[in-house]
Parts: sequence; C-alpha cells; structure tokens
Amino acid sequence: MIEPIALRASIACLFVLVPVVLAAQSIDGTADWGYGRSTYRTGDEQTTNSSFMQGYTLGYRSSFWDPRFLTYAGELTFNRNTLTFGQDEGASKQTGFKVTANLFPTRPFRASIHGSRQIGGESANYPESSAMRGGLVLAAGSTPELRTERSEFGVNWQLTGKSMPRVELSYQEGTATIAAGSLDAVQQQSSLQALVAREGPRLSNTLRYQRSAFDNGVSQAFRQRYSDLGYELVARASDRTWGTVRAGRRTTFSLFDVPAQFTDIGIASYHPPPGGEIDLLYGTATLAHQANEGLSADMSVGFDREQSDVGGTTALLATATTQYRPLTGVTLHGSGTYGDRGQETPGTRLVVLTRGVATGAEYSLVLRLLRAGAAYEVGRGWNTSEHGLNGASRLWRGRAEAGTGVLRFVQLNVGYDQSRSVDDLLPFGNQWQERTHASAHSTLTARITLDAGYETASIERGLAPELFRTRYRQATGAVSFALTRQRQLSFTSGRFFNHSFAADDSNEYVGLAFNGSLVGPLRLALTVRREHTLSAVSRLDQDGYYTNGVIEYRVRLFTFSLEHRYTDLALVYAGRLEPLTFTGNQILFRVTRRFGLAR
Repeated sequence: MIEPIALRASIACLFVLVPVVLAAQSIDGTADWGYGRSTYRTGDEQTTNSSFMQGYTLGYRSSFWDPRFLTYAGELTFNRNTLTFGQDEGASKQTGFKVTANLFPTRPFRASIHGSRQIGGESANYPESSAMRGGLVLAAGSTPELRTERSEFGVNWQLTGKSMPRVELSYQEGTATIAAGSLDAVQQQSSLQALVAREGPRLSNTLRYQRSAFDNGVSQAFRQRYSDLGYELVARASDRTWGTVRAGRRTTFSLFDVPAQFTDIGIASYHPPPGGEIDLLYGTATLAHQANEGLSADMSVGFDREQSDVGGTTALLATATTQYRPLTGVTLHGSGTYGDRGQETPGTRLVVLTRGVATGAEYSLVLRLLRAGAAYEVGRGWNTSEHGLNGASRLWRGRAEAGTGVLRFVQLNVGYDQSRSVDDLLPFGNQWQERTHASAHSTLTARITLDAGYETASIERGLAPELFRTRYRQATGAVSFALTRQRQLSFTSGRFFNHSFAADDSNEYVGLAFNGSLVGPLRLALTVRREHTLSAVSRLDQDGYYTNGVIEYRVRLFTFSLEHRYTDLALVYAGRLEPLTFTGNQILFRVTRRFGLAR
C-alpha cells in the first residue's frame, strides 16, 4: 500500500506544479521586410544598386518551477539580404540564436549566463563594410562564397551576504570568423573581472582583478592584453585617525605581427611597427590624522616602477603633508618629500636622491549666486645623482575657477590652470601645462535649452630634441527647442584643432536634428550634418554633407517606415591633384510586423 500511495502523491504533486512551471511564459517575435534603392556617383561614374532584405525573430520567455528559482529566455533569428548592383548580384544570410538564464535572480547568491551564435555566408562581391573582410586576402579575380560565424558567451555570479564577503565574478568572450576555403580571418576578445570585498566599521579589504584580451582579424596581426591586480586596505583606529594601503600591478601589452603564412598573398610588403609591454608596479601606505576641525596631517610612503621597451621610471618616496584651515574657505598646506627617483632609457640609467618641500594655499567662496576658487602651490627640490652630480628642481601650480547662476536661469563656469616644473637632472621632470576652459548652460524658457563649451590646452614635456609638445582647442555649442511634448528640434556645432610635433589636425561640424510626431502615429526623425576634416599627417582634406530622414507610421502591430540618406563628399589627399567626389542617394522602405502570445 505504501507504493501506490506514494505514486498517487507524486502524480498529484506533478499536476499541482505543472501550472506553476507554465504560469509565466510568453512567445513574441517580429517579421521585417525592406526594399532599398541607391545611386552612387564617383567622379564621372554612376552606380545604381537595389536591395531586398527580410528578417524574422522568434522569442520565448518563461520560468522553471518558480520565477525566484530560474528564469530563462531564448530567441531564434533569420536574416537574408540580396543586392543587385549593375550586372552583378550579391547575397548575405545569417541564422542564429540567443539564450539567457538567471538562477536565483532575487537571492544574494544570484547567477546568470548568456550565449549567442550566428552562422551564415555571403558572396565575396557583397559590399560588406567590415574590418574582418579587410583581413581576408583573396586571390585576384576570385569570388568564392564566404562563411561567417559569430559567437558570444558570458557568465556572471554575485554573492552578497550580511555576514560574508561580497564576491563578484564575470567572464565574457566573443569570436568572429570569416573564411573562404582554407583562408580565414579571426577576431577574438575576452574579459575577466573578479572582486572580493569585506567591509566593516573599522576595517575594509578589497581585492580586484581585471583582465582583457583582443586579437584582431587583420591577418592575426594585432594583439592587445590588459591586466590589473589591485588591493586596498582601509583601517580606522578612530573617527580622526585612519590608514590606507594600496598595492597592485598593471600590465598593458600590444603587438603588431604578420605571421609567415600570410606573407605570400600580397602582404609581404606590409610590416606594421611592433609594439611592446608596459608594466607598472605600485604600492603606497598612508597614515592620516584629523587633530581638529581645522588641522590635519598625513604621512605616506610610496613605490612605483614603470617599465617599457623604450625606457622606464622608478620612485621610492616618503611624503608628509599638513593642512590648516584658519578661516572658512581658506586652506593652507605644506609638504616635504624625501627619497629616490630614477629614469632609464636605452643606454642610460640615472638615479637621484631627491629632497623637496612645497607649500600652497587654496581659497573657495560659495555665495547664493557665485562660486569661486583659487589655489597656488610652489615647491623646490634638491637632487644628487649616484655619480655625485647636484641639481635643483622647481615647480609651481596655479588654478582659478568661478561659476555663477545669473538670474537663476544661466549657469556659467570658467577656469584657468597652469603648472611648470624644471629639473636639472631628469629630462622627464621638465614639464609645462596650461589649460583654459569655460562652459555655459541656460534654460531660457521651459522649452529652450542652451549649452556651450570651450577649452584650450598646451602640454610640453622633456627637453629638446626629445621634446613632446601638443596644443589643442575645442569649442562646442548646442541649442534645443521643445516645440511640443512630442517634437524636439536641436542645433549643434563644434570645432576641434590639435597641433603636435608631428602634424596638425582639425575638425569642424554643424548639424540640425528633428525628432517627433507629425500627425497622430506618423513620426519623423531627421538629421542634417556638414563636416570638414583636415589632417596634415595623411595630407587629407575632406568636406562632407550628410542627411538622414526616416518617416515612420505605426498601425496596430504593423510599422511602415521610409528612409532616405544623402551623402556628398569631396576628398583631397596626398598625390591627387583633383578632388575625389562622391555623391550617394539611398531610399529604403521597410515593413515590420510584431506578434506575441502570453499565458
């Protein structure tokens, strides 16, 4: 009798739980069709293209047992594009899926996982704009079918409990491949992040680790790595006395490399410049004490070593600082430094014993409609090299800034910074910086908003002939008009100019944008932009005019849209006497149908 009773109980439980399992689930998706026609003119040649696209998406969302236990979702996609240009035809198709799952989403030990994959192909003459295509070198005149694959995977886990450390762990990776026969170009990237922290009223510990990697698909020629391991300890003996310890290692690596197996397909003459590794090892310990509301002091010992293929620097310094606030808004401070500094370049190595003092003052004023601040610092040091050479170093820094809210509808901010350091022994210790910046924000009315910004800066470091110098200016402006609740009009403009020891670069632009409803469900999104770019490095001069407009109409589950793009470019570059002109017109009509089912 026991077994039949247990069997009936199990069946009863199953019937009770099935509605729970099936209670929260939904099916949705979209069907998208589009037809486009484009006309391009380059010089005296004109090309007319036509395209047809179709895309289908089917998604499913539900929970297992209970939404608090596991929720999951899946999606299937299918896309196909065909393109006719002149007498040629090209095609592209993609089929893929996405899955996500969340385990214990409302609990302190929640986890999630997600993945996706797309596979497909395209004809070699399909004009796909992709760096992956540029990395696949095909034989002249060949038009094979290309295989494409893309995949992503990621997992996240968190542990947050009141009586245990906080733990966070995440891993992400992605791969993209395009291949033709035995040739392929692969792009890979991955990232790993981990954190363990324990926070208490008197003692806090945090350990962080981050790592990322990137391999470009251009013949596997570019690799980049980044890793950072850091530890931080904060200990409070009392509300007035505390100490901190920070230590870590940060490594960045980049490498250009052309494998030998690719040098027989037109790549032999291309050898990108190699890169290298930069390694930074650092550590610092600080003890701070707040004697009273106006007096504080701290002492720190720090070490850092930065090394690369072209040189490196080291420092082992002890610093003591005292701050005193005799009046509201006034802060006086002084500091002293003692230790070793080093500099290493190929063939030379220099280590100096440095002693220095610095003092400064800072003043801040806060009124109802005015905020202002100013600071100044001056310092002097005495250095002795390991060979007995004596030298001096001098530095000063100045800063002034002010902000106001005039009539409560205009906010203005201006600032000026300048600093200078001179070192008789260490070339990298010679530096000069200057920066001026201003910004304005105004709400002229409830519907009109104005933003403007300006910044200019100069940086010089080192000594001739190894002197690094750069100067840049940047100005931006934007005006936004809220015509109605559903209609927005905006104007933007800007200019950027950079002058360095290598060459000059500049960019100027002006634009107009409108987004909003015209009549009922009929909406319009329009952007117009004019841009001019100059680059002395590549001797390039490009002047462009761009427009993009989309009219969209929604009725029930259908969305109809008509898009028009216009491009007008004039390009002049090194070795070309006459400008290269390009004019493009593109019209695309799309129909999208949404559907869904929930229970």
